[in-house]
Formats: sequence, C-alpha cells, structure tokens
Amino acid sequence: MKLKELAERLNAKFTGNGELEVNGIKDLEHHTAVDPNSIYYVASKKYLNKHQKASDVKIALTIDSLASTFPNTIIVPEEGSKVKFIQVISLFEKKPSIQSSVSGKASIHPSAKIGKNVTIMDFVVIQENVIVGDNVVLYPNVVLEPNVEVGDDTVIKSGVVIYYNCKIGKRNLIHSNTVIGADGFGFYDYAGVRYKVPQIGNVIIGDDVEMGAHCTVDRAALESTTIGNFTKFDDHVHVGHNCRVGNYVYIAGATVLAGSVTIEDGCFLAGQSAVAEHLTMKKGSILLGLSGLTEDSKEKTAYFGIPARPALEMHRIHSSLPLLPELVKDHAKRKNSEK
Repeated sequence: MKLKELAERLNAKFTGNGELEVNGIKDLEHHTAVDPNSIYYVASKKYLNKHQKASDVKIALTIDSLASTFPNTIIVPEEGSKVKFIQVISLFEKKPSIQSSVSGKASIHPSAKIGKNVTIMDFVVIQENVIVGDNVVLYPNVVLEPNVEVGDDTVIKSGVVIYYNCKIGKRNLIHSNTVIGADGFGFYDYAGVRYKVPQIGNVIIGDDVEMGAHCTVDRAALESTTIGNFTKFDDHVHVGHNCRVGNYVYIAGATVLAGSVTIEDGCFLAGQSAVAEHLTMKKGSILLGLSGLTEDSKEKTAYFGIPARPALEMHRIHSSLPLLPELVKDHAKRKNSEK
C-alpha cells in the first residue's frame, strides 16, 4: 500500500514520498534494525528519546510536533492518535478468510434456530432450543447446551462450552476453551454430610464483550451471574457464582472474583488480583496486580497489597519498612535500659 493511500484511508495528511510502498507496521522495541518499508507509531517525545533507533525510522505515524523528525510521515492529531494506530494495525491484519457455511460434521438439534450467514465449523454441538443469531461464527468443537442464546455477530473460538440457559449478547468474542455457566462453588456441611447446593441460575453476558482463553464464569445459584457491555477479560479469569460485573470493566489475567462480588462500571483489575466474596468495587476503582481486596472499595480509588489498602496509604507503609529494623533495635535498647 502506498503512503498516500494509507493516509487517505486514515483521513490524514502525509509528508514525504506519497508513492513509497508501506508493507506493514512494526514495533521499535522488538527489532534490532529499522525496516525502511514499515511504518512505526511514534506519538510522544518521551518514546522518541527512549528508543535511539527512532532516528532511523523512514516512515512514521506521528503527531504534528514530531513530523519534522522523519522523512516520510502520516500526521494524526495528538488527541486520539492511538485510535489511528489501531486503524493502521487493522489495515495490515491478515485474518483467515471465513465463508459462511454449516459443516456436515456439526451436530445441530432440529429445534435449534440458526440465523442468517452463520458459520458453523466441524464438530460443533448445538443442543435443544438453542438460538444462534445472524453472522455468528462457531469454531470447531464449540458446545452450546440446551436453551443457550448467542447474539448477532458473535465469534466463539474452538473448544468453548456454554452451559444450558446462558445468554450471550451481540458482537462478543470468546476465545478458546472458555467455559460459561459451570456450577458455582456451593456446598454445605451438616451432620457429617456434604450437601451440594443446586445452581439453578444462569449467566447473562452483554454486548461487545471479549473474553480471553481459559476463562470461567460460573452460573448463579438462583438468579444470574452478569457481565456488562464492553467489558474485557484477559486469559485465565475466573468469575464466581452470583457476581455482577458492570460495563466497561477491564479484568487482567489470572484474576479471581469470589462468589457474589459486584464490580461496578469502569473498574480495572490488574493481573493476579483477587476480590473476596460479597464485596463491591465502586465505580472507577482500581485493584493493582497481586492484590487481594478484603473490603469494599471507594469510587475512583486505587488499591494494592494483601489485604489491599488505598495505594497512597500503602506507599507510606512500604516507604517506612526499611526503617523498621533500626526502630526495633532502638525499642529493644530502651526496654533494656529501663530494667
């Protein structure tokens, strides 16, 4: 693709040789030498100073104040430049071509309702009364149990299992081997007998949700475990039964929500964090990585540590720790002198 064509697609202006061929987009951090026919995203002076190789870049996606640094540029507004970067990635993405079709090796119950332009690949299992919307793509070995609903334009990757009565919204992307609707962890011990509490609820997932590989979302005991619109999960996220996860939430890898947790809109949970049962993360709050929340958070407040405390408080605690040995020594001396 020529530089000027790429600029036109981005509705942006360019400088330099508009006939120059741009063969792809690359990252300065992962190459020892700069590719003269690839475009590089450089949108801050800090990034420019960090990577000395940036001076060798021949084609840059950049902002106006940095344009003179490079011989050939596509210039984008500083505010929202990352959106243009995302658009460039999309233009060079090489996805496998998928034609809507239904494999003869799939098992589809006669009572299932299948929408228009659906792709159902080998060994998919669709059981009684399932509803599959228009333009849905089901990769090999997906299992949809009875009464499952899958909304329009959703893509479900290989090996995903969606248990009975669960509902998936529109434009979802669910990556391989995720399980939605398994029984919640409900047991009760009495008089030497361990009783399993029936989990008769379901899972309801909103629109524009993405779940990484190997995620698990347990069904509710009585009502619904819910995931809001535009929420994004990394790989290996676990959501316990009866949880309520809001809209525009980010949950990074290996994070665990115990049962009956509420995550309000706009929260961010970093990797390997955990939230104890029946707690609420208030709107816009943040749980930093390797942290365990043991009390309700405050709105728009960052927490870290085990147990997690507000970040400013934890910073003060951590900065005091190096002083602790000397304080202990001084305390011991005073005790001895008092004897």
